[in-house]
Amino acid sequence: MDLIQRIWPEVFEPIIGAAQVNYMLAHYQSLEVITKEIQAGAVYLILEEEGRPVGYTAYEETDAQLYLSKLYLDHMTRGKGYASAVFDWYETLAAGKTLHLNVNKDNQQAIAVYEHRGFVKVGERVADIGAGFVMDDYIFEKRC
Repeated sequence: MDLIQRIWPEVFEPIIGAAQVNYMLAHYQSLEVITKEIQAGAVYLILEEEGRPVGYTAYEETDAQLYLSKLYLDHMTRGKGYASAVFDWYETLAAGKTLHLNVNKDNQQAIAVYEHRGFVKVGERVADIGAGFVMDDYIFEKRC
């Protein structure tokens, strides 16, 4: 959980602010919520560098698509090719399916990565998550 607490504020506070980050950490990234997601079929993986956790990813799979719900790397490891390696792995895993993800509309860094990897924006989604906060996302897909 330390990894999540370290990565989320750095990535999202400039985009959505500290209050929403804290709310989302409590309601979407807590150990209890992650445990429930795993019990419902989500797969979570810790990404390591020399035995040290440096990121995490999560996905859910159906017959037609693979939903990449999370991919976060510690800022110290960015630029080392880890994201590309993870995307290569996801594209292999999703062979014959659609790889699907949501991204905050203001997360320009992530959007640039997804577009570079061949994802196409196919829609938008605004979801009320409570306490006056919303997730305002683009939906991206890539056929693998």
